[in-house]
Amino acid sequence: MIKFPMVKKPIYGVILAGGKSSRYHRLRHKFLDLYQGKEIILHVYEAMKPLVEKVVIVVGKEHEEVRRIFRGKKDIVFCIQEEPLGTGHALLSTAPYLEGKDVVMLVSFADKPLITTSTFKKLVDAHLASEAEITFATAVLPDPGTKGRIIRKNGVFVDIVEYKDADENIKKIKEVHAGYLCCYSRSIFRELRKLDNNNAQKEYYLTKVYSKFLENGFRVKTVEIPGVESYDVNYVHQLDNIEKWKEIFRSP
Repeated sequence: MIKFPMVKKPIYGVILAGGKSSRYHRLRHKFLDLYQGKEIILHVYEAMKPLVEKVVIVVGKEHEEVRRIFRGKKDIVFCIQEEPLGTGHALLSTAPYLEGKDVVMLVSFADKPLITTSTFKKLVDAHLASEAEITFATAVLPDPGTKGRIIRKNGVFVDIVEYKDADENIKKIKEVHAGYLCCYSRSIFRELRKLDNNNAQKEYYLTKVYSKFLENGFRVKTVEIPGVESYDVNYVHQLDNIEKWKEIFRSP
C-alpha cells in the first residue's frame, strides 16, 4: 500500500456544475432552481464555505447565470468543462488550477440541496484522520433509485456500479454513492486520467476512480452519512418532492 507523509494542507472545495441537466425539463440548469428561496448550488456552497479556503466551481460553456449568482464572492474560482463528458471529466477540468497545488479537495455535485456543513466536516475529518488517499460518502437508502451501488467483499469496499450498468442483484443493494468525496490534489488527477468510458452512458464516471486508486495500491475509505443528505435533483418532480423525502428520515 502506497503511503504519503501526513502534512497539514489547505482545503479547497470543488462543486461540479458543468453538466447539461438533460433530464431536468426546464430552461435553466437543475442546480439554478430554487429551494427555500435560494439556488440549489448556493446551498452546497454555503455548507462547504466554513471548511475551505476557496471554492472551485466547474461550469459548462453556458455559465453566465452561475457567475451572476457568485458575483462579488472573493473565494470563488471557475473552471470550464468544455464538453459534458461525465463527472470524472468534470473533476479533471479543475486540473489547470488545482494540479499544481498541494491541497485537500472536498468535492460535491451541484444538485444537493440538503447537504450540511456538519456532514462535510464529518467527511473531511474522517479523511484526514485516516491513511486513505481518497474518502467518499455513502448512504443507505430505503429506495436507492438510480444511484450508483456500493460493492463490498467481506465488508470491504471494492467498486461502484452505476445503475444503468447494474444487473438485478446489484440493483437490490441499498448502500449508494452519496455524491461527496475528499481527496488530495497530489494523486487525484493522475487517477482520473486512467478512466475510460466503456459503460452504458459512454461517460467518464467519477465513481469509477475509487477502483483505480485500489488498483494502484492506494487505500480508499468510505464514510456513511445521513441518508437524507444524499438527495439530488435530476428531475423537476424531485425538486417538488424534497419535503416528502425528508419525512422518510424523520424519527417517529
